[in-house]
Amino acid sequence: MSLKSSLSLLLTFSCLIICSCGSRNQTSTQADAALADSLWTFSQSHPDGFTLDIRTWTEPSSGIAVSYEATQDSHGRDGLDFVISHAMAHEGYVGGWLNSEDGLYYFDSVRVFPEDAIDAAVSFGKANHQYAIYILSSGEEIRLDEEGETVPPLVPAWN
Repeated sequence: MSLKSSLSLLLTFSCLIICSCGSRNQTSTQADAALADSLWTFSQSHPDGFTLDIRTWTEPSSGIAVSYEATQDSHGRDGLDFVISHAMAHEGYVGGWLNSEDGLYYFDSVRVFPEDAIDAAVSFGKANHQYAIYILSSGEEIRLDEEGETVPPLVPAWN
């Protein structure tokens, strides 16, 4: 093979790689936008909040949901893209909730702990400067104080 043929083949191969990467990025961006649009629509039908595994499009029925600090203050459709990106790079869970104080709908990338891992969930909440963690099976919110400790009553009233 001549040098000219080799260079021509290399140039053609390079163009194919660049073009296919560009197409994949465009397709990925379109898929991300479609996911964000679908999640936005989903949130509109869940005004009281939700936790969703965006990889399987299922809502966990148990566990302790704790938000990542990195996605705090993400609200509205504009905040959703970053939350989805963060969630896909981590556990794949997104939570949404309506803040009755400011009327804004917030989104968070969420980590879901097993319900018997309350200490780990509280520790993660504290490390991520969260005001509360959420028990999915009971719908119970456990508030954390400014130091990240649980605010009584954490122990059920029947004890």
